[in-house]
Amino acid sequence: MAFAALFSFGSNLLFLAMPLYMTQVYSRVITSHSEATLLYLSIAVVMAFMVMIALEELRGRILIRIGTMLDRKMAPRLLDAVVNAGLRAGRPARASALRDLDTFRQGLAGNVTNTILDAPWAPIFLIVITAIDWRLGLAATVGALMLFALALLNEYVTKPALKEANVAGQRSYAATDSGLRNAEVIYAMGMLPGLTNRWNRDRLAMLGSQEEASERGGSVQAAIRFLNNFLQMSMLAGGALLVIEGMAGPGIMFAAVMLVSKALAPVQRAVASWSTIVATRQSFERLNALLIEFPAAERGMELPRPSGKLAVEGCFYAFPGTNKALLKNLNFALEPGDCLGLIGPSGAGKSSLARLLIGVQRPTSGSVRLDGAEMHSWGRDHIGQHIGYLPQDVELFSGTVRENVARFAPQPDDAAVLAAAKMAGCHDLILRLPDGYDTELGEGGAMLSVGQRQRVALARAVYGNPSFVVLDEPNASLDSDGEQALLAAIVALRRIGSTVVVISHRMSALNYSNKILLLRDGMVERFGPRDEVLARVVAPAPAAQKPAQPQAQPQQALAGAPEPKAIPASS
Repeated sequence: MAFAALFSFGSNLLFLAMPLYMTQVYSRVITSHSEATLLYLSIAVVMAFMVMIALEELRGRILIRIGTMLDRKMAPRLLDAVVNAGLRAGRPARASALRDLDTFRQGLAGNVTNTILDAPWAPIFLIVITAIDWRLGLAATVGALMLFALALLNEYVTKPALKEANVAGQRSYAATDSGLRNAEVIYAMGMLPGLTNRWNRDRLAMLGSQEEASERGGSVQAAIRFLNNFLQMSMLAGGALLVIEGMAGPGIMFAAVMLVSKALAPVQRAVASWSTIVATRQSFERLNALLIEFPAAERGMELPRPSGKLAVEGCFYAFPGTNKALLKNLNFALEPGDCLGLIGPSGAGKSSLARLLIGVQRPTSGSVRLDGAEMHSWGRDHIGQHIGYLPQDVELFSGTVRENVARFAPQPDDAAVLAAAKMAGCHDLILRLPDGYDTELGEGGAMLSVGQRQRVALARAVYGNPSFVVLDEPNASLDSDGEQALLAAIVALRRIGSTVVVISHRMSALNYSNKILLLRDGMVERFGPRDEVLARVVAPAPAAQKPAQPQAQPQQALAGAPEPKAIPASS
């Protein structure tokens, strides 16, 4: 930016070559009839113009590179803040923040910065005009002050409407994004007309506010154009009077017009691009507020791979800004290789507890510790490699199956991808896709069925043999083959020493757990060995309704009982 300011200095200084050229032509060349003087003056001015244009070109390139550098440095940091904002309950994720970064970057590399860099030169050109004649300088200064006052008036009359337009536009974009994500639901249940009306209201509100701002600003801009033309005419008339009175040469008339035009150019440019300036400033304010609210996480010391020992100690959790606790005084511990079945009625706080266990949410009080270290003391990039998570609402990302399973690692391990797919029982399923592991899934994994997406997401969760795995309703969309593969994956994870937490309303998913936690109203109602807890929770079935084959105990499942067979899966 310092170099851009330096080039602005050179460019504006060289602009004085043209007024000087005109005065010299009228005062020297015409009176002396010297063609040589005219030639040398012309060559000098052409060289000055060439340097001036080169400096302006360099300034433009520098500003473009500044914008690119800003984007390269800030986009990852901003995306981190947006993701953290999305993790905060009650606050929607703002993907529009990335559009704000584009708006700010474009303003920084365009008219906004050019106007700022040229503005300090306006007083210098006014001083030059004053040096020619104090009356011309006074007229130009008064006119410049009037133009500046009109620019402030333009800000005052357009700011409220432009702000309303921006808010309505943000709502409109958010509604569009939501509609695209839920196109099937909208089409199937005939919701399009209602949503279109709602979207159209926001769109019309945005257009109405923009129209109001344009109408208000248009009147001010008309006054500015009139004043600008009047000032140029005044400079020409004043210069003519000086020539008539014999106080200056004819070149002064044209030089004064050029100088006042250059002095007022930043104000004119600012008013002409006022909506861009306002949008740039508002984008900066929103970005700044977001980055302050979600500061960059400090990179802690990298701890060794966890064994999977989990301890939840006196844990309370409430949504930010509320006093009602969703989770209250939770205390339990798991050893490596344990499989905890987390059960309870809907709304008991099971999914909230799952987010606390993997460190997505921070407890209001108390702690969640993995291998003795508080979950948030681990570096997220490091601990994330050793955590597997299958959320209740499965979401895959645009990219190949291989990339999704490998968690978009810069250098994915193909052997680990194959092992994860086989552990999740979806290897044959993937091979039947058009390009196998290189099949592009599209936005949200659109080309897969719900069950297939859940199977691939399970492979992603077990990629790299994580030490701690949380599965939230992992069999919600699975058929019998898929559920059999899920149970086999749980057994395989326990065998390698992974600690597993399974949240499910289906008891079949808990067959291979050795501990059960019953959560009710955000509190631990029961916790202990599987059979002991289930014996107290589930009433024994009448003898006539008991299954023919006794259910295997967890220890039997791991020791000698037949394991679930991972059958090649269909969707």
